[in-house]
Amino acid sequence: MGDAEAAGTALDTSVMVPALLSWHEHHHAALPVVQEALAGREALILPLPALIEAFAVLTRLPPPWRLRPEVAHKLLYDTFQGRARVVGLDGDEAWALLDGALKSEISGGATYDAHIAACALKAGAACLVTFNRRHFERFDLGQMTLRVPSAP
Repeated sequence: MGDAEAAGTALDTSVMVPALLSWHEHHHAALPVVQEALAGREALILPLPALIEAFAVLTRLPPPWRLRPEVAHKLLYDTFQGRARVVGLDGDEAWALLDGALKSEISGGATYDAHIAACALKAGAACLVTFNRRHFERFDLGQMTLRVPSAP
């Protein structure tokens, strides 16, 4: 499903959100990964479902950390728009994802992770950065590796 030659770094929601929130417990590990990807020679890839989920998470955090929708949008837009490639699945690819989920007995919340992985694979990502390695290890990721950020 990906390009012939993998290139680029894909970000999971679990990395995007803490990179943007200085108070988050994983901020100091996530921020350098995002900064490196934004400045790097390889493409930065945002799987569409991860981007949408990041907006949802930022706007549903418990008070007082919850961001107003316009603030969450601006934060995501100013950080990633024009600097990252957003990749989603088309209709046939979505049906193929569901077919694969059925065959692999993937259901519930794991389906969302499968969607993120499928978008990263479609983009030809060499690496998917996540704090939730266990969520993605169950999928066939081909040559794409998983990376968990560590604090500097």
